[in-house]
Amino acid sequence: MHLVTKSYFNTFCQNFGAPYEETKNFEAFANYCIFSKYSGDSVEISDLIYEGADPGIDGALVFLDDRAVFSLEELEETLRGSRREYGVTVVLTQVKSSISWSKMEIDSFIAAVSDLLSENPSQPHAAYLAEFRLMFKKLYENIGRIKNGLPDLHAYFVSAAPDTDATEINAAFQVGEDALKRLGYSHETRFVKTHRDVIHDLWLAADGPVEAKLPTIGYAPFPAAPNINNAYVATVLARNFIDSVLKNTDGSARKKLFEENVRDFLGVDSDVNSEIAQTIDEDERKSRFGLMNNGVTIVASSVRPAGQEIYIRDFQIVNGCQTSNVLISLDEKIDKSVSLMVKLIEADEPSIIDDIVRATNRQSKVEDAQFISTMGVLRKLEQYFSARGSGEVNRLYFERRKGQYSPENIAPVRIFDIREAARCYAAVAMMRPDLASRYPNRLTGDLLNDVYKPNYQEEIYYTSCYTHYRLKMLLSNKKFDGRYSKLRWHLMCAASKLSSEKYKEFECANKNEALYNLFAYNEGKWFDRLDRLVKIAIPDPDISRDLLKSPPLTQSILAAVDNF
Repeated sequence: MHLVTKSYFNTFCQNFGAPYEETKNFEAFANYCIFSKYSGDSVEISDLIYEGADPGIDGALVFLDDRAVFSLEELEETLRGSRREYGVTVVLTQVKSSISWSKMEIDSFIAAVSDLLSENPSQPHAAYLAEFRLMFKKLYENIGRIKNGLPDLHAYFVSAAPDTDATEINAAFQVGEDALKRLGYSHETRFVKTHRDVIHDLWLAADGPVEAKLPTIGYAPFPAAPNINNAYVATVLARNFIDSVLKNTDGSARKKLFEENVRDFLGVDSDVNSEIAQTIDEDERKSRFGLMNNGVTIVASSVRPAGQEIYIRDFQIVNGCQTSNVLISLDEKIDKSVSLMVKLIEADEPSIIDDIVRATNRQSKVEDAQFISTMGVLRKLEQYFSARGSGEVNRLYFERRKGQYSPENIAPVRIFDIREAARCYAAVAMMRPDLASRYPNRLTGDLLNDVYKPNYQEEIYYTSCYTHYRLKMLLSNKKFDGRYSKLRWHLMCAASKLSSEKYKEFECANKNEALYNLFAYNEGKWFDRLDRLVKIAIPDPDISRDLLKSPPLTQSILAAVDNF
């Protein structure tokens, strides 16, 4: 393996606590790089790979817009929860860590994809791929809800080898893409030759800074204001805004621009967005778009004008998600007659960014309940995590705003965003590992107020996240079989019950102290207790995917704790 590839791979394993043997970890690394191209969501390694029958496919992912969906139940729930159209992308991968190309392996991958998507597949499939097939079928049962009438199909054959000009290899990719198109299942079909340079670019883009140069028609600075380093209001061509800000250099849509925006895209057909779309559709009104639209607000770590361009770095669209997504959806209709007003603000103080988010969205009558990033309880949690972990070597961080710790070079495994912390809380405090594993989006959706309440003690959130962090480290260090990774939420739930019932016997002041100690050590009496708990609660990690998502599993695990 090339030294650069090896370095990036090792960094991934260290940062994410990769628990498997090297080949599986490399699959997870490659799939993470590809995953990050489509979504800014946090993701667990165990969600990126699978174990079981191998038909020549190493990863199968479904994206609704930029949200990854990992289970049939979550897909069904998402489709029930909204009547809008979704941009759907199906991603399939085959990953090879070898440094040579094989036409036979490329052909086998295409044959495996064709078989997987067929009505009557001939190859055996692991439970992970069997569920993917059900999700794939569910998409076609809701074909009217899919933008362009069909999902996009992107297949990646990943190799650690350098690029090659070998005729037979390049021909295999062209023939393979043609074969996927002939299946007739997709709108846009790509078969991507993912050599080591592509892997490097994907890895750097996964967590690297977002940068853009936005050409303007004209701009003017705002007067100086406390804690605002630079601020400008600019008039731009919508075409330039799409190509420079909303898209990557390869023409694909950027996926991490709206983490600070308080509303997800509502769809082109929603009331407010249909009016935006109608303005663009009518030639007579198109040129007045910039005057009729409220514009877009961008907060960035750096805003620097240069001539008629403005350079921005590490930026987020904090207001204008609907406008931006409509522009992307109607890309082909956006010509040079369409203008747009953009406010660009350089600020790094969290409270100032919160004020900007709240103020700009207030004007759009967004309900307070939608201000996830500005909820007082989350700000208090951020402060508590900072104070609680200040004396620890491997302290944990609560990420209230996406990317706020990026400049500090902190291992991602120690950073918990709102969604990931909610999953930990659900498993430990709510005793609902099923929610943590199968319905994570519900925890920051209709169950948000059940997860983050002002009167809850902050320590339970920190301890919940700590158990997850340490469990991942124990799995990574091979203290436990890597197959337990998919059962981590259930193990955390079992440990929560044990700590609640035994903390006095363990000579601890409370449940949180016992739970913390249970996961804090690599050896000694506390580790022996955890090791015994794992073997009693889940003696065999080879649990089927169907059983994994069933309520009886949780009940049986909790009942087993009584035998400790």
